[in-house]
Amino acid sequence: MIVRAVATAAIKINEERPKRATQSLHSLQYSEIVNILKPFQGWEEINPNELQNGVKQVLQNALKDADLKSNNIKSIGLSTQRNTFITWNKNTGQHYHNFITWGDSRSNIIVKELNKSITFKIIKYISKILYLIFATKQLKVVKSFTFSNIQILPKLLWLLQNNRKFRQDMKNNEVQFGTLDTWLLYQASNGKLHVTDVSCASATGLFDLFTMSWMPNLMFQYFGITNTILPSICDSNILKYLADNNITCKISNISIACSLADQSASLYGTGSFSKYTAKVTMGTGMFLDINCGSLPEVCLGYFPLIGWTFNEDICFSLEAVDYNCGSLIQLAKSIGGLNNLKELNMLKQGNEFSTNNVLFVLPESEPSKSIRKDYSFIGVTTCTTKLDMAISILESFAFRIKKILDNYHNEMPQMVLNTLWVDGGVSRNDYICQTIANVTSTTVVRMKNSNRTEVSCLGAAFMAGLSSGVWTNKRELMNFRNRTDQKFFPDNNDYFANEYKYIRWLYNQKCLY
Repeated sequence: MIVRAVATAAIKINEERPKRATQSLHSLQYSEIVNILKPFQGWEEINPNELQNGVKQVLQNALKDADLKSNNIKSIGLSTQRNTFITWNKNTGQHYHNFITWGDSRSNIIVKELNKSITFKIIKYISKILYLIFATKQLKVVKSFTFSNIQILPKLLWLLQNNRKFRQDMKNNEVQFGTLDTWLLYQASNGKLHVTDVSCASATGLFDLFTMSWMPNLMFQYFGITNTILPSICDSNILKYLADNNITCKISNISIACSLADQSASLYGTGSFSKYTAKVTMGTGMFLDINCGSLPEVCLGYFPLIGWTFNEDICFSLEAVDYNCGSLIQLAKSIGGLNNLKELNMLKQGNEFSTNNVLFVLPESEPSKSIRKDYSFIGVTTCTTKLDMAISILESFAFRIKKILDNYHNEMPQMVLNTLWVDGGVSRNDYICQTIANVTSTTVVRMKNSNRTEVSCLGAAFMAGLSSGVWTNKRELMNFRNRTDQKFFPDNNDYFANEYKYIRWLYNQKCLY
């Protein structure tokens, strides 16, 4: 299985003019085959040694592909999967377990117990009352908060219950905790660095984005965890932190300049630098992130995060997640309507589409890598073809995106979204991109060579280059980025038909689920 563990960006420096800021981004490689271990049902683990070797192999592949040596590289950037974590002994460096991935559900029982606990219900009830009085963003987050398997706290509680060595060393203050970026930086600095980037920290569920720090120690003590296990929180510009602390951090003798969570790196790679610019990544899951500027925004049902901090530049973001994107593509293929997404492009060019009134509805998404069984097709007749059903599945992506954007706009009326950047494997299909543009009345922008360049890698490369002086400002990044844009403009002639179909889809979604 391909797991995005790290994105490495090879930046080729023009040796004849080393001081100019017009050097080119020469090569991007981002993935390595990493085995997902599943020792028990619901468990998902990664061997840390295999992962570390995979990271080095990714870097070697990037160098080979670019025909460069390590001394030709100014710096590299890390883009890491969020909420996959490991713990280790800070004295010996020995880990207590394999990486526990974000998709691991071993803590399912603990999650249910936490959500049903009297203490948690009282806290939420009090928060709702206080929110009616004060209406602060902090109270809005607390009153809508629920525990889930994606968060790290339930899994740490599972370790306390089931890993005796971990529990004993926790009492002796000998444990260190880290997400993927923390572990890679720890290894790259020979154990001198125990930090995490603010974008990775904000996704853990252990972070208070209003104070830009970990949750109060009282919360950790309540759960029997010592907050000393947590890494220091640093700027996404790691190079600045390393210089301030006189620490060297290299992989294969190449300096690490920055670290970003994968979706934050993707937001950065699309050039969504200004407030209320947004991107949607469509791969195994669908992640819609919007830049909220220098102050946090809270929208009920969505995740307030930190996109990045770069010196004085800070970006807060809101994220909506749909975990069924990849499995629905599998469903469309299994129906027999198409073998791959390219077929829709060819059909569209040949004008072979018939009027399709079929709707595909699905319950609100939960983390799952299997195909959902509780979906429904609405409007199927004797004339309906397998292709009609497959197309209705793909159209549901656009409807889900429109629903998210409408919810954003209802709570943030000041948000005016003119452009939506798209990336990820599913976005390579023209039909899906055009449908999103039509349904949302928004210009959809995609990289022309999206089949070759991972935008998360591009974001890590951009920040690495900006941090190490390859570029001097974000305007230069946008000049580089804009060369490869492919735009899909909304078809206003079909506006009322699209709106009518969306309303039908929304009505059936509410009626059935």
